[in-house]
Amino acid sequence: MSSAPVPILIVIMEDALKRFVWPALKALIAVIVAAALVKIAFFPSQKTGATADITPGYSASVKTVSVTTGTIANTVEIKGRVVQDASVDVQADLAGVVDSVAVEKDQQVNAGEPLLYIKHSEPQSPITRTDEQGNVTQTPVADKVTWSTIYAPVSGTVTPKVIKQQDTGVGVVVATIAPSSYSATGTVSAAQQYRLTNAPTTATLTMEGGPSPFQCSNLKIGTKTAASTTAGGEGQTTTSADGTSVEIRCAVPADQKVFAGMSTTISVDAGSASDTLVVPATAVEGKIGSGFVWLVPDSGDVSKAVKTAVTLGITDGTNIQVTDGLKADQKILQFVPNKDTQRTGTPDTCEQDNSACYDSNGKEIL
Repeated sequence: MSSAPVPILIVIMEDALKRFVWPALKALIAVIVAAALVKIAFFPSQKTGATADITPGYSASVKTVSVTTGTIANTVEIKGRVVQDASVDVQADLAGVVDSVAVEKDQQVNAGEPLLYIKHSEPQSPITRTDEQGNVTQTPVADKVTWSTIYAPVSGTVTPKVIKQQDTGVGVVVATIAPSSYSATGTVSAAQQYRLTNAPTTATLTMEGGPSPFQCSNLKIGTKTAASTTAGGEGQTTTSADGTSVEIRCAVPADQKVFAGMSTTISVDAGSASDTLVVPATAVEGKIGSGFVWLVPDSGDVSKAVKTAVTLGITDGTNIQVTDGLKADQKILQFVPNKDTQRTGTPDTCEQDNSACYDSNGKEIL
């Protein structure tokens, strides 16, 4: 008897598997994978109380930490430079003629010293008299004169802008003064701005190659609004405001010897807390005001960690104070699920929802 039909049948079945069954299975698997990716990308769980989405088989390596009680200090350090304070324009407050200038170019003046004198003359009508014979006589009347003394508003090096007998008007710049005072300035990143929302009015300056650390005053944070002068290799250069960069500025005390262009570190103590709940910054989604942590149940099963809302206090960049939502010794995930690696973004910015901030290199600040 012939056995030829059996091999032929096998060949036909193999051909059918290759042509129809395997392609169908591959297409089905691709659809399932694509659906899963869409779910992860566009419909992640955002609800408080959601359990951690941890890859099966990975839970054994998920790290946890205990909520501890300790001390935390929010000290922000900003690299900056010493700049000479911007020149001050001195304006006339009276229309008239410059009667005299009391100072020379590049003269050092103190605040309150007279710089020049302005004279304003108003002609007066003559006095007219008629005698009994009808003769008319006129008697001249002296001009009405008003004087104004222009004083130096600040101490520094003065440059007069007018000369004797020159006409001037209200608001005209009659002199400029380059103050002999200095300030320390530095650019503040977006992440640092959040940490400086309750900044004090003083800071500590540590000069590179200068005197021992000292305190500066009148601390201000805001967009650059005025030009500042720094010393360069070719002389003086001026840094103009751009309206977008945020800077910190602090006045250097007059008794401290500094020079324009010196490098400095501006240390701002923006608050501290003791005997408070503290958790790692890596464990918190969100860094300012409020956020979420993943609370591990008493069973210790990290796959059942629950997304829990917390109220946040100050941060030192490594740890964050928790003012509400947790208790001491509770266990939480050390890293936000599916976010245990650094993200990248625009340097020195934060996400709109404050879920992450990035350093000057665009790497996420964990």
